[in-house]
Amino acid sequence: MYNWTGAVYLLLCLALVRATSTDYYFDNLCNRTETMIGKASVIESGTSFSNTYYGENLNCEVTLSTTAGRKILLTWLSYDVEPGVGGPYGPCDDTLMIYNGPSASGATLNTENCGTYLSSVDGFRYETVASTSNKITLLLTSNDFSFLNDFKFIATSFSTADTCASDEFRCDNGRCISETLTYDTYLDYDDNCGDNSDSEGFTDVVKDVLALGLGIVIAIIIGCIVGGILICVGCGCLCYHCCCKNSQIV
Repeated sequence: MYNWTGAVYLLLCLALVRATSTDYYFDNLCNRTETMIGKASVIESGTSFSNTYYGENLNCEVTLSTTAGRKILLTWLSYDVEPGVGGPYGPCDDTLMIYNGPSASGATLNTENCGTYLSSVDGFRYETVASTSNKITLLLTSNDFSFLNDFKFIATSFSTADTCASDEFRCDNGRCISETLTYDTYLDYDDNCGDNSDSEGFTDVVKDVLALGLGIVIAIIIGCIVGGILICVGCGCLCYHCCCKNSQIV
């Protein structure tokens, strides 16, 4: 018989170390006409899973779009765009500019265009950016020397309708996003609302776990793995014992 208890146990352990998978790599989208994001898409710098650092001498313009009448929110999972000697915000050696609309001629949406920020459980420190139309454009420029810089963000399609659709979730800030992006229906602690209201439950759990300290968290993960192995070994021994008994009876 299948060991459901062990399977659930292992899934809960894996949930603690879940990583956000990438849908698109930024360098591969350079100077295309448009890229549709669907309900939400995770976009990472670089060209592939094994190469997530953005390239040198780039002048890479990427336009993201969603269905008409909706807008796009960018929330950052990580951000490391090479600053210059003047400080973390400028002058910049590399720049990542964000514009409203289908080209780099639109209004600028970000006030900081380089620097290094680390992700954190209680919300990313870099500014979130939202378009006022169904298109948003990013322009990445880099110099001829790489410091192994990278970034990763979520592009979420949202509306600001007075009433959200039946398959949507209303954020505390009034935005409507797909119900499938909330923690209640999908194992997702990413901030698709821009105010964390879609993932508050899971975020609180992660905060409580991390508050225990790195050593204890590592011990919990190791304990989960060891526990899962012991459960599997126990089930294997039980099956072997039962099989031996049956063969002796025959």
